[in-house]
Amino acid sequence: MKAAVAAGYSVVAMDVFADTDTMQAAEQVYKIEYANSGFDALQFEAAFAQIDMQDMVGFAYGSGFEAQPDLLARISKSLPLIGNCADTVRKLKDAPSFFKTLDDLLIPHPEVCFSPLENATGWLRKEEGGSGGMHVQAASANQSLPQGQYYQRTIEGSPISMLFAANGEELKVVGFNQQWVAPITGKPYRYGGIVGHANLSADIKHSLEATALKITRAFNLRGLNSLDVICQDSQYWVLEINPRLSSTLDLYQTEESNLFALHLQAVAGDLSSFPVIPTKSKARNVFYASHDLVIPENLAWPEWVADIPLPLTLIPQHQPVCTILAESDDANASQALVLSRVTILSALLND
Repeated sequence: MKAAVAAGYSVVAMDVFADTDTMQAAEQVYKIEYANSGFDALQFEAAFAQIDMQDMVGFAYGSGFEAQPDLLARISKSLPLIGNCADTVRKLKDAPSFFKTLDDLLIPHPEVCFSPLENATGWLRKEEGGSGGMHVQAASANQSLPQGQYYQRTIEGSPISMLFAANGEELKVVGFNQQWVAPITGKPYRYGGIVGHANLSADIKHSLEATALKITRAFNLRGLNSLDVICQDSQYWVLEINPRLSSTLDLYQTEESNLFALHLQAVAGDLSSFPVIPTKSKARNVFYASHDLVIPENLAWPEWVADIPLPLTLIPQHQPVCTILAESDDANASQALVLSRVTILSALLND
């Protein structure tokens, strides 16, 4: 949303958090409740119907729609989608179909299973279209799977993502990122943070780019997308494609190099103009409440905090409070800095 505003667009935002950053940047903000791994569809559509769409360029979307491609399809009847079409999202988040396509393309991925496991050791249970890692659980033996869930074999390694722009036939890489988790009891893969310009070998980078190109052509990917993999030295296994705007955009966005403009051009099929990517490494870390937390009314937030909640907001235990930012010369230094700031903010909030 901030990238769209920086590109010169007026924005109407529909958001689960409706934090102060969003309130300040957008012309209008609709707060939508979270439900079923995405937005509350009925509430979303009721709010969407109130918007004056006369001068709207289109609908740009981030997380919250992978589990609800039908909602995206309904939106597309009123506004052009600035991103992948609903059918592309549906196909990518249909786990049996997606992993079969990877097999057909000879792309490595962790073993998956769609029926009860006799021995669940070393397996995870995941939701199609889930995001943020909260949906990833240890698998249980002889347990039937609800619709929209699947089992995936655990592979130890580093979680890596690649942000790229695609036009259906070609792509250009924006950057490679390394993620980390913030585990709590029962949710060992809860998303923690991410750092840009990850320290990867040239061979791995080349392999991931080639893999993303195969997937781009198989699914006609458009705009900015991200490829998620697990890496072990020179090996990698594809976990998923996020076929929408990602928070990793902020790792490479600058005033001079606007990635939302790149997204628009790529959706339209044009990759001829590519921004200069900053060389410094940025990091982002989600700050979670360790207990129920009421945001102080007159708190002086550090300048390295984003997604700031409104004063007196009650944040339930284990829910996101805000995002901590850092920037340094390389990925290791940037990650160390952002993690050190977690301790500082915890003390400031008495969390």
